[in-house]
Amino acid sequence: MEPMRRSEAPFPAGPTLSPIAQAAAFHRDPLGVELRAKARFGPIFTLRFPKVGALVVVTEPAEIEPLLASDPQGSQAGEARRHILPLASPRSVFGGDADQHQEARARIAPAFSAERVERQRGAMGRMATEHARRWPRGRPFRLLPRIRALVDDLFTAFALGIEDEDRRQRLSEAIGRMLWTPGNPPVPPPGDGFGLPGVLGDRLFKRRSAPVKRLLAEELEARRRRGPTGDDIISRLAETSLTGEEAADELVVVLAAGQEPPASALTSLFELGGRVPGVLERLEADGGGSGAEAVVKETLRLRPPAVGLMRRLTSARTISGHELPAGTVTMVPTALVQRDPEVFTEPRSFSAERWLSGSQPETSYAPFGGGARRCVGEPLAHAYLRAVVPAIVRSMHLRPFWPHPERMVVRGTIQVPHRSGLVLAGPPGV
Repeated sequence: MEPMRRSEAPFPAGPTLSPIAQAAAFHRDPLGVELRAKARFGPIFTLRFPKVGALVVVTEPAEIEPLLASDPQGSQAGEARRHILPLASPRSVFGGDADQHQEARARIAPAFSAERVERQRGAMGRMATEHARRWPRGRPFRLLPRIRALVDDLFTAFALGIEDEDRRQRLSEAIGRMLWTPGNPPVPPPGDGFGLPGVLGDRLFKRRSAPVKRLLAEELEARRRRGPTGDDIISRLAETSLTGEEAADELVVVLAAGQEPPASALTSLFELGGRVPGVLERLEADGGGSGAEAVVKETLRLRPPAVGLMRRLTSARTISGHELPAGTVTMVPTALVQRDPEVFTEPRSFSAERWLSGSQPETSYAPFGGGARRCVGEPLAHAYLRAVVPAIVRSMHLRPFWPHPERMVVRGTIQVPHRSGLVLAGPPGV
């Protein structure tokens, strides 16, 4: 007997291009694809990509919070993410579900506590200053790869807790090589199911990730020999029964998540905020005050790193009048819903002031996700934004070089400026 095939009849309407064509268009201009689909098909529509198949996109404000909160009772984020990013281990906080997700989250959550990362802000700023001193002056350069290198150092030092400078440098460089691509090519993440590019990408990623896994396993064993020293991730994993290989497998996707989203957010802050007079100076002067917080929130509203918030339904659910069967993969598109004109006045304009009045509702605002899957690293991301940006502003004046705001493209599963934040550095205060 042939296996039962799920009918696509219940799915909302959407573009009729082939899945490969839709994926290519989406990688090159995700927000443009979403805007056009919503204008034509309404607040819920279906995109189709290789391997993933039908992806039901939900933008209705009233449906967003209940859908995000449905994990784990009525949906699973880990399985949905593994459809998009096959390298995500089901044991990891990113790719796990239910008990596996909770256990993985509990292992690493202490490293990201607000109190712990706040104590490290000064050291983070000093590290950012050291990196900024090595950046080019007087000629345009792409900011995103420079910020990624900085974030790798920050993460290995303050989240993983690697104190030995030589080991930290070797691991940071290995992470950089693992995730490096020439620019931001519109190609899918590595993994089976994406055709020849996915297969080749999977082989390349496995080769590049091998040194990272080896260094992580070595660090774990070294920490066990001398005894765990704190609440950093490696020390917490050293207290478990995980083998070095298992721990490294769990951490690879965490390292990617620890580099790509904050690097994109920081780059966007300079590339987008640098076009509005006084924005970066406000961050430098205000530190962690309400003005700086408003600038950060507005940057993350317009340029959220995450493409979307995924859920795979484990039971049938009615969304915006559509009866969706169990097994449906849904996505809340962050950039699109955070520009909803019904929620945000002048939604395409950068206006930090909207967050200072107290009247702006946070409906449809979810740059860090929601429900049980809200980003565990959110406090660390805020610490980066509050420590790194002022340090760089004090070191130099970064001016966006491209004449218009860079559109977002998809790099793996993260949205980044399409020219990687092309900037020109000059003396501070100029």
